[in-house]
Amino acid sequence: MENYVPVFESKVKKLYDKVVKELSIPKKERNKKRLKKMLKEIKGIKKTIRSAKKVKTCPHCGHPLWDEESSPYEDPNPSRS
Repeated sequence: MENYVPVFESKVKKLYDKVVKELSIPKKERNKKRLKKMLKEIKGIKKTIRSAKKVKTCPHCGHPLWDEESSPYEDPNPSRS
């Protein structure tokens, strides 16, 4: 799930730009249904991003499961073959 975070963040940025563009239109001409739908989608994606970023910690104690620099699937002793 954490591999998709950059994709979700770019989608949030695009939706945010669309919301800003929609808000620049005069109030009577705005598409309120579309605006509400975009805001709801942004909120849902942000919630998904937050939950994906929490995966790196233990659900019980909160300590990191692995170092940020190394992958959890790498061999800690690469000299052994």
